[in-house]
Amino acid sequence: MSRYLLLLLLNLPFIALAILGAITQYKLKRSSKKRLVVQVTLWTIVLIGLASTELIYTWLFTHNLTQTEPLSLFDVIQITAIVILSYIANRSFTKIEILEKRLQDLHQELSIRLSKK
Repeated sequence: MSRYLLLLLLNLPFIALAILGAITQYKLKRSSKKRLVVQVTLWTIVLIGLASTELIYTWLFTHNLTQTEPLSLFDVIQITAIVILSYIANRSFTKIEILEKRLQDLHQELSIRLSKK
């Protein structure tokens, strides 16, 4: 199995989960359409970048723009770790936003109830 294919297969589930999560948050009205577009665009660019890694490397190598070795197993692990950490950070940010909105709503409701007394 090619290391480039391995790189794509290891990262594809996280990219798919990130895109599906963004769509779900939008459908549940927990995020705006602008945020949905930004997130889907970002993860699509990451997917396209990972899918075209071999083509980019080949082009750079044939035009003498790089003299590095092809993708190593360490590179695959490192890139996968970066994608996973990006996914976790994105998911954490989304959860924090939801909790902040919920806390704000609860605070507003509590203020209204206390003002009625």
